[in-house]
Amino acid sequence: MSLQKHGLSIIGAYLVALIGNLLIFQILPVGRLSLGLATVTSVLAMIAAGFSERQLVIANAIEEPGVAAPQQRVFWGLIGIVGVLVAQLVGSWLETFLFKIPQTSSLIHQQLSSMATNPWYFLVIGLAIPVLEELTYRKVLFGNLVNVTGIFGGALITSLLFALTQPGGHWLSATLVGLVLAYDYRHTGAVSTAIIARLGSLWVVWLYCLAHTL
Repeated sequence: MSLQKHGLSIIGAYLVALIGNLLIFQILPVGRLSLGLATVTSVLAMIAAGFSERQLVIANAIEEPGVAAPQQRVFWGLIGIVGVLVAQLVGSWLETFLFKIPQTSSLIHQQLSSMATNPWYFLVIGLAIPVLEELTYRKVLFGNLVNVTGIFGGALITSLLFALTQPGGHWLSATLVGLVLAYDYRHTGAVSTAIIARLGSLWVVWLYCLAHTL
């Protein structure tokens, strides 16, 4: 599979999940049925993206110099979890200090409430969508933009695009998170490193909130 065909298939799968979920929640009230349909749509899109990822045999500009060993990918993924959490804290503080954007956990509580209504919805927000986003923004967009904009330019552009799609309006925090994830990917040449950091940091935040509400 060519880089162009791979990129289009990954972006297509991501858009199917993103737009499909938006339409589902526009048509149906939030409940077990709508959350279940969103889960099926997102998981199928992730499977399709994973199939396209396995078919790619051509390395992009990030992966061309070489890919780190599995142990290094896991190690830097764990380091990335800390990096993402720090980026979120710093970004949240800057948003409050510079733009008077209040620090809020309403989105997290909404996510936890949705998973309480339908536990399978965890597969959407805790797995499928983050994986699709990392494949789209880091592997496809960042991995192909660096030839045009350079490493920092590609990381910044894709992080800003990533931030625009994140709910809650915390664009600065999301941009800083995107830069950390781009560094993780660039450092190891493996998008799995960024996926580990993204998923791990998300789960840590959920566990922290659960521990403080019980």
